[in-house]
Amino acid sequence: MSEHTLCPNCGSYKVTTKSKIKGYAYVTRPMGSRAWMFNVAGFAGLHLLLMVQLMYIFRLNLGLAAIVVAVFAGLILWSKGPRTRLFKRQYLDRIPTDGVYRHTCALCNYQWVWHTGTPKPTVHVRPELVMQGAERLWGKRRRKEST
Repeated sequence: MSEHTLCPNCGSYKVTTKSKIKGYAYVTRPMGSRAWMFNVAGFAGLHLLLMVQLMYIFRLNLGLAAIVVAVFAGLILWSKGPRTRLFKRQYLDRIPTDGVYRHTCALCNYQWVWHTGTPKPTVHVRPELVMQGAERLWGKRRRKEST
């Protein structure tokens, strides 16, 4: 789950979750600019390594200018050709479907089950329950430290 879960009984954020996901759906989403730049930078780096290896194998001293031109040529070729066919600036995202999430609140011991695709339960904030639960947890921790 991507967002923080709150207890619908007391409004607390101290919730433990156990999940059982039965299946996944795959959705294509647009690739962000950072991921696209990593793809281009990776190709440019590989092109640079190839040029350095070829210079070493054939004992050529092309100089820094030739390497820079080769990298820019590789970037231009990459941006026009294979990138558009291979990546299309999209990626597959795996989204859980038919998931069962079992939640337990650590403060008020309230337990509930949420299924994927159903609305989230409404949260009722009860500060007195949160304070009682926090005091109970603090007492447990203090007794544990004293032993």
